[in-house]
Amino acid sequence: LQEFLTGVGIALPDMADKKALSHFELSTRLHGTPNSLILNEIALSLDQTTLTGSAGIKDFARSTLYAHLQGDQLDADRYLPAVEKKAPTQRQAEVKQQTAKAGSSGTSALPDKPSNSAWSTDKVLPMEQLAKVNADLDLALNELTLSKFPISQAKFKLLANKGKITLNNMQGNLYKGEFKTSGSLDTQADRPLITLKLNTKNIPIEKIQQTLEQEVTISGLLDLNTDLRTQGNSEQDWVEHLNGSLDFAIHNGVLPDANLERQLCIGIATLNRKKLGPDTGSKDTRFNDLRGTLNIRNGVAHNPNLRVAIPGLSVKGKGDINLRVLSLDYYAGIIIEGDTHRMPDPACQVSKNFVGLEWPVRCRGPLELGAKACRIDQDGLGKLAATLAGEKINQKLQEKLGDKVSPDLKNALKGLFKR
Repeated sequence: LQEFLTGVGIALPDMADKKALSHFELSTRLHGTPNSLILNEIALSLDQTTLTGSAGIKDFARSTLYAHLQGDQLDADRYLPAVEKKAPTQRQAEVKQQTAKAGSSGTSALPDKPSNSAWSTDKVLPMEQLAKVNADLDLALNELTLSKFPISQAKFKLLANKGKITLNNMQGNLYKGEFKTSGSLDTQADRPLITLKLNTKNIPIEKIQQTLEQEVTISGLLDLNTDLRTQGNSEQDWVEHLNGSLDFAIHNGVLPDANLERQLCIGIATLNRKKLGPDTGSKDTRFNDLRGTLNIRNGVAHNPNLRVAIPGLSVKGKGDINLRVLSLDYYAGIIIEGDTHRMPDPACQVSKNFVGLEWPVRCRGPLELGAKACRIDQDGLGKLAATLAGEKINQKLQEKLGDKVSPDLKNALKGLFKR
């Protein structure tokens, strides 16, 4: 087919696979009217792909494309332009420097937030051409490879009418999980308007990062529920005008190279006035559940309710993710549940007074660092130490005074030391 199309003067776009369009077979029944031409009972073989169904032009006057097709497999990456590796951006160089400074001991200074934008200002979509598209597309494939993602049971339904494109449904199974999305694009607006809803269930998030050739900063099964809207026609436009909400939950996961237990150990050892030994424990933090909500306003996502369930510990926090530069800024508290949690170092053994307290943690820096951007918060630790000291003095007063003074005086003394 490639040779035939080239031979009749049709210029083909660059494709990643130079052998694409090397095999083509078609059997169909034509059905035509003065205003339409439809290919019914299609049996199409294109390279390794087999398709059946119907396709054509429903309305010559409006150039309405029509395709309702089912197929066995399609590697779409073969027919798309080859992905070229881009030179590192200023932000990537900045993040690389911050990553080297961050280390994994948990004792270095907090990383700085990136200052450069993470997004391109290049136009992404051909809006003038899209504004002229009228279409009715319904595709189903047993196996689809798209941007290296292996999708099974893929379904795609799209309607386009006078510049308004509606994605009614795009769904499939991915890495033994599943996703479903819908959205719209209004090309007629002064600034193109985009809406998107996405739901995922049991998607292994580390597989997504690996496929995107990113460092794995978290693993686990992702459940996601999003409702987003934005405008413009560049990555930077889309992020700067992004608004909406996102609910997330990650189950049975790991924070690689992010030892939160070590951070807790640093805080306890500081209050115990003991010196920690070398970090010999696991540098990964396993968790049962991590969840929260992001409220996104003009590219900045506020998370008021982060919760992480770790065996023997729990973490709760709140903070912001600046999507414009992909940075995080969080305050969190690590809470010891019960008095049986064993610590890996004698210098940070848990006393009963430490159980139930919030051990303060600050996280700041590039989003790529994940929990490696977290440190025990020294200012918060000082306040915690003052609280513990006040409780100890109150306990001594109770022992000394007994029933010799009135309850009102005892309460007044307690309030004094708590302040």
